[in-house]
Amino acid sequence: MFSSIFALALKFFLVTNPIGNCPAMLALVKDYDFASQRKILAREAFFALLIALFFQFFGEAFLSLINIKDYAVSLCGGILLFLVALSMIFSKPESDTVNVPKQEPYIVPIATPILSGPGLMSIIMLNARLEPNNLKVTGAILIAWIGVIAVVASAPYLLKFFGKRGLIALEQLMGMILALMSMSMIVTGISLFVQTL
Repeated sequence: MFSSIFALALKFFLVTNPIGNCPAMLALVKDYDFASQRKILAREAFFALLIALFFQFFGEAFLSLINIKDYAVSLCGGILLFLVALSMIFSKPESDTVNVPKQEPYIVPIATPILSGPGLMSIIMLNARLEPNNLKVTGAILIAWIGVIAVVASAPYLLKFFGKRGLIALEQLMGMILALMSMSMIVTGISLFVQTL
């Protein structure tokens, strides 16, 4: 029983990909002080957990209620991620933005689609449908999120390690990777849409 829960938790953790998403999250909070970064990232990880649990219990019913199909979730998530990627790749130098107040990330884009994205939502809904024991899926999500929160909470230390120049390079590199991921999500959404025709 525990081994199957752990295997499911590992699957959720890998789909969430907090390690791979660290540069993207840090790029979004790099203009805040160290304490604020940790607070923002911990809050967003908690919101991502709530989104994951929501989609376990209500995802399929909620999307059906408002008539949103799987392809729409994938397309929308891909477009949002692509816009984030563009802002990371073509970010302005600090001297150009020093007087412009930066809006603090709130739910979008860190909690979703970076952490709790369409891929995680889909796999959670699929396992919730196939697994008769809801507690097993919930336990797997909670175990996965112990790892997610641990990685996300330690992310600001990477800024101290790499410095601002290193983080800019990571930001642009991660922006390119996010652009590729977003295109993959958009293509998946188009494929799902074509299958409905």
